[in-house]
Amino acid sequence: MGRILCIGQSALDYTASLSGHIIENRKYRIEELTESGGGPAYNASYLCGLWEAPVSLISRIGNDENGRKLMDMARSVHVDLDYLVQDEQFKTAYSYIFTNEKNGSRTLFNFPGKKGDDVCRLPQEEIDVILSDGHEPELTEQAAAAYPDTIVVVDAGSYRESTLRASKLADYLVCSEDFAAQYTGKNLTLEDWESCEAVFEQIEGINQKHVVITLGEAGLLYREHGKLTHMPAYRVKAVDTNGAGDIFHGAFAYGMYRKMNLKDILKMSSMASAISVQYPGSQSAIPELSVVKKKLEEVGEVFSSSI
Repeated sequence: MGRILCIGQSALDYTASLSGHIIENRKYRIEELTESGGGPAYNASYLCGLWEAPVSLISRIGNDENGRKLMDMARSVHVDLDYLVQDEQFKTAYSYIFTNEKNGSRTLFNFPGKKGDDVCRLPQEEIDVILSDGHEPELTEQAAAAYPDTIVVVDAGSYRESTLRASKLADYLVCSEDFAAQYTGKNLTLEDWESCEAVFEQIEGINQKHVVITLGEAGLLYREHGKLTHMPAYRVKAVDTNGAGDIFHGAFAYGMYRKMNLKDILKMSSMASAISVQYPGSQSAIPELSVVKKKLEEVGEVFSSSI
């Protein structure tokens, strides 16, 4: 077998908990910050490494304190960092995240850093799965061209031209309901199934490949044997939803790497995400694969694939 290649953003996350939503013209006293790795591609690569899949990360991480912290975390789970985009002037991206203690929702302020060179080195090893978060469309295009027979998964969190550009390369476009609403101009509601079908078909029209639309605590939509199907989410008490999508996509890429069937991949990814939101932080909340397996067994899930 080859390896997984994650392409996109890395950031250091600083998370603080608040008793409600942020309100304008109010002062907040923050006594504790949770520090963890962040960024969709970074978190996905960390999960794959933690789950003992061979994984490489193509991302921009600067030669600064935040960058060194991120690299130390990634190396602790054997993520290959040999192909980071080298730019001595780049300042590692970081985010301040404020979570609502009442429902786990989060408000995120991201400082992405200024991008420079768009040329990267690619692994010489066989690549089975490419996971792109849409932040680096040029690098995604380079990789997709270099590995034409590789499965490409795109994590489309929000609609941007860069995300759409990457999405056109996807074999599996796994997008959020925000992306779907922003792209189509229509909000998804499960009570209006005809509208769901229309939105889903419009997203499929991006490149006529496989689509999954994640709906947060409402679950997700996908096609099973050609029929649009709703898969409910696993019910949990959310503490911090930041990074839940990243973890879902990392598990999805892992499942593709393991050649699991789509329904089993979605169950596994949904459970990994559900477990993560019960803890603060993003990378720091990624569960061990053994924990995900145990939780799936506890709720009586039956798999046709081997995890």
